[in-house]
Amino acid sequence: MAVLRPRNNPVRLFGRRLVLLGLLSLIIIAGAGVWSTYKKERESYALRQEAEIQLNDLRERQTQLDSNIASLETDRGKEQVLREQYALAARGEGLIVIVDTPPVAPTHATSTLVDWFKKTFTWW
Repeated sequence: MAVLRPRNNPVRLFGRRLVLLGLLSLIIIAGAGVWSTYKKERESYALRQEAEIQLNDLRERQTQLDSNIASLETDRGKEQVLREQYALAARGEGLIVIVDTPPVAPTHATSTLVDWFKKTFTWW
């Protein structure tokens, strides 16, 4: 029985419970840290997804702008933009050529002998 008494010593039991309480508090603190890190990781993952979407949108816009710049460097592209900007023609409309009709040559009245006779002798 003498061997069991040092194990049941109240000071020693109190010390063990105090150590267990300390270990439990360390586990709780470590769990809170892990939980905080997990929440931050989820948030950063969501932000990364949004950033990748924005990056893809910006790349698409850049390719669109590059193609617009390339088309503006040509005469046809400049003409198209001016037509759209000033509402001169519809989109996709080609070159419009307006052809004037040739002027009609005036017809000279040919006087005949009968006309000359009527002019000369108006009483007739």
